[in-house]
Amino acid sequence: MSDLLLVNPLFLHDDPVEQRLMTPYFPLGLLYLAAAAREAGYSVALFDGMFARGGDGAFAAALAREQPRIVGISALATVREAALRLAGLADQYGATVIAGGADPTGRPESYLRHKVNGRRPVRLVVIGEGEETLLELLRLLIGGMAVAERTGVAGLAFLDSAGEMIQTPARRHCSDLDSLPLPARDLIDVEAYRHAWRRRHGFFSLSLITSRGCPYGCTWCQKSVFGRSFRVRSPQKVAEEMSLIKQQYHPDQIRIIDDVLGIDRRWARAWREAVLAQDAVLPFECLSRVDLVDEELICLLRDAGCRRIAFGAESGSQKVLDAMDKGTTVEQIRQAAALCRAHGIETYFYLMVGYPGEEWADLLKTVDLLRQTRPDAFSSTIAYPLPGTRFYEEVAHRLLDSPDWDYTAENRLLFERGFSTRFYRWVQRWLYQEWKAARLGHGDQHESPLRRLRSRAALWRAQAMVRILRHDPSGRGA
Repeated sequence: MSDLLLVNPLFLHDDPVEQRLMTPYFPLGLLYLAAAAREAGYSVALFDGMFARGGDGAFAAALAREQPRIVGISALATVREAALRLAGLADQYGATVIAGGADPTGRPESYLRHKVNGRRPVRLVVIGEGEETLLELLRLLIGGMAVAERTGVAGLAFLDSAGEMIQTPARRHCSDLDSLPLPARDLIDVEAYRHAWRRRHGFFSLSLITSRGCPYGCTWCQKSVFGRSFRVRSPQKVAEEMSLIKQQYHPDQIRIIDDVLGIDRRWARAWREAVLAQDAVLPFECLSRVDLVDEELICLLRDAGCRRIAFGAESGSQKVLDAMDKGTTVEQIRQAAALCRAHGIETYFYLMVGYPGEEWADLLKTVDLLRQTRPDAFSSTIAYPLPGTRFYEEVAHRLLDSPDWDYTAENRLLFERGFSTRFYRWVQRWLYQEWKAARLGHGDQHESPLRRLRSRAALWRAQAMVRILRHDPSGRGA
């Protein structure tokens, strides 16, 4: 019997986007929660849906095997449906269900009011960071917490006896990240992840975090868990974890999942020294900002093992970047790409299309940016308003249907704008083909004459479809 069963509700075989990408990472947040609960003396089990066979049946088997008193489910919007389905199963089993993570934090009432077979399975929602709140809940729940005691737990949401949602005061963020135990990676089937990575990509990658929070104010970013704060682990502790990972798991690379790496230059210098001193260098990829990178930072990251930096470029239009409150310039994007290329570091761009106010001329500027900078890889998304963001507030009066439960991995059109969803889907294909043509033209990629001809035809088709759909707002013209 376990005191707590933590649940990752992402079933890889049910998610076509994740299957296409095949870049599965451990549920690091859950592993931190597990480590904190174990350190406090509780028995903890983990159900990781990533490679689970049998879907809901596998979870039911885990419930029967572990017999948990409490089930904690962490959810993003992409797995909301699965999370609520598993919550219903856990409730039927008789466990107390707690939801947490970015999506429940952003819309706690939706989780608390959701019904399965006439019952509301989610009894409590943890708002924001979960370690301290979870430990307090475990102590109270296992001790037979009275309903009245819930109001004394910071960072919590629940329904009272009258069915009204109560949200307690926010809990302070953990200020000393070094006080947290290392994530309980022993609860994970590491070999399943290693096999999936190597089968698709030829290498194995796992994740690590060095800081929490992001102090920047992009309008579309949902900072519901870590907030607009910035708290960093000591460089020595991070280097120690890298050394441990290197010796114990032997990954080919790691992904540092901080929102932004490189904010604190003094920290970066000390980290580089600690990594080298402990022989902890591992090839890694990370996320940073184009207005942070310069010659010194690039060299510091490269010496510590950096092989790729992902940037939130978002758009080639300064007007769009300013509307997003991005705080960066198009020229900084170009400079960052050139600097990385000069030092042998790959670049990855995140782009967003369909942001309010974006016009045809802005899309052309994004195409130009891709063709000029030629990042090693990129991805694009259609602007999607998440609850709790300024973007959401700006378009709330223009939302269509019921966005609360209408998420899809393809980011369906959720608010009124000038172009159709189909138009933006073709814009995404157009961007890809323009990028590919630019890299072929500069010798960044090598393909046979036949493949070059096919690429050219694909570009012409994407250009034609975008032009047609641009003049057909309904998106039905082609």
